[in-house]
Amino acid sequence: MIPEITVQLYSVRKQAEADYEGTIRAIADMGFGNVEPAGFPGTTPAKAAQLFKELGLKAPSCHRALPVGENKNAVIDEALLLGHKYLITGCPQNFRNDFATADAIKATAELYCEAAAFVEPYGIQVGYHNHDWDLAEVDGVPGYRIFLENTPETVLWEADIFWVMKAGLNPADFIREIGPRGKLLHFKDGIINATDTFTEAETQDGKIMISNATPFLPAGTGQVDLVGASKAAIHTAYIAVELDSYAGDMMKAVQESYTYLTKTGIARGNK
Repeated sequence: MIPEITVQLYSVRKQAEADYEGTIRAIADMGFGNVEPAGFPGTTPAKAAQLFKELGLKAPSCHRALPVGENKNAVIDEALLLGHKYLITGCPQNFRNDFATADAIKATAELYCEAAAFVEPYGIQVGYHNHDWDLAEVDGVPGYRIFLENTPETVLWEADIFWVMKAGLNPADFIREIGPRGKLLHFKDGIINATDTFTEAETQDGKIMISNATPFLPAGTGQVDLVGASKAAIHTAYIAVELDSYAGDMMKAVQESYTYLTKTGIARGNK
């Protein structure tokens, strides 16, 4: 079956902070039946849940910290309120340091195993969203493979195929390799330029990567082979629109991405 389309709301964080309700209503009007929150700028989880319900939107996945430690019950309470089935980390807890060595990756994997065991009784899964640095080799082995070898398949891998290609890997091959872990994918498009540099930045939702350029583009207008990647997505339930940044009108870019992904049959929406 064709995966459902969703949108990573980090893309529209500036618009949401200024007018959360208006932004979400506009996204629903585009035809999206799903959203992937990453924090709630301009609102609260309770108000967002109420708005989603009113608009018939679902939030099967979100980006947030792992449900471990003293805040794990609060994470579950929020997930149940919003109807999340998949809790995905936008970045690991200690960012690059968690993929700096094989031992660090194994310790990181242990945390994901702990989180997976905690959320399993609630019918929820945890997962990892990649950039490019966590795909690099560590001691002669791709770091992500160490993570996969030390976690069960119930720990998902939300492949961001722009970053996969940025790391010099083939997105379709990568999706095949992660297999059943690839229930959710980010079909991000843009210009793969080796001269771009990305630096860490802190936000209210954790660390992110900031580019010295604006390489991200509406789906279908960049260099990522989205159609080819979609043919490998046989285990995928949701394909997400995401742009970390955009030089033009972000809402227009989200709409153009929705149109491309649904018209090409890569994903299905409500329109």
